[in-house]
Amino acid sequence: MSTIEKAAGTAEDDESTRASSISTPTIPRAAAPARRLLHQTRPLHREPPRLTYAESFERHGIPGLLSPHGYNIAWLQYQSQLIQKLDDLTAGESFEDDDPKTLVIRFARDPMAASLFNHASMAHNNHFFFNGLSVSPLELYKSPALQKSLIDTFGSIETLKMTMVDTAAAMFGPGFVWLVWARDLDSPTTNSSNRKGAWRILSTYLAGTPYPEAGYRQQGLDTNTTDAPGYDRYMNQQPVNTLGAFGSFSRAGREQSKLPPGGTNIMPVLCVNTWEHVYLRDFGVNGKREYLEDWWNCIDWDVVENLTPPEGKGQGQFFSKA
Repeated sequence: MSTIEKAAGTAEDDESTRASSISTPTIPRAAAPARRLLHQTRPLHREPPRLTYAESFERHGIPGLLSPHGYNIAWLQYQSQLIQKLDDLTAGESFEDDDPKTLVIRFARDPMAASLFNHASMAHNNHFFFNGLSVSPLELYKSPALQKSLIDTFGSIETLKMTMVDTAAAMFGPGFVWLVWARDLDSPTTNSSNRKGAWRILSTYLAGTPYPEAGYRQQGLDTNTTDAPGYDRYMNQQPVNTLGAFGSFSRAGREQSKLPPGGTNIMPVLCVNTWEHVYLRDFGVNGKREYLEDWWNCIDWDVVENLTPPEGKGQGQFFSKA
């Protein structure tokens, strides 16, 4: 073989080697993130909150609402995943033992803690929803004081139902619709006999929270159904996500800091979860409204009554705002 032929052969070999390296590059495998390792090896630090009727729900589902499989997805699997993520995000921190609601309030104004806030808020909201359901729910007429208070605000219980169901059905994205007692901040906060307030319905989207203390992340605007001027007004506000009448720019929001420690002017007593994973298994893609109608029949009004402050049950001076 001549020197020229040898050189050509060497060049061909080099080209072949280069082509091989280009067509099948060696890609280094990324090291597993520390959080993923925690997820695989560390047992749950927090335990998902125990529902009153957990054993029955696991065996039979929620009567009239969810099958055992549907309940397993929406509560057992999903809530465990949320709690596991919270454990991962708070591991080794001074706040690793804080409950979800405490984390919601603490990190609402920290833009670097969006993931922590979202998982804590969703864990709290999801538990609030399931905690209001029962295997044998108390009917509203058996809580006459609460029933009268609700009628004083909404005119009838049917109007309350229609408002909550229609509001939830109209939400284009996932979230929650809440029934809350809104305390009048002109009222004394230490003497329940003189407190005033009214019932209100509000919506939060995604993992938004109803608590005014977390005004930065209340997510009270559905951008899927808001027109351009409304969106511009919303985005130009500081802070964003002010949730209308209960937000940081509202009178209620400005006065929130004047309440005593632990005090609040918005007290949620009931909510419905509109995330698709809750109803798809049992109601299908087109079954959202049927799911909402069935949910109303499964509300345990005993739980709602226990969450309602005394003035919301007519114990003291009741004042309904138009």
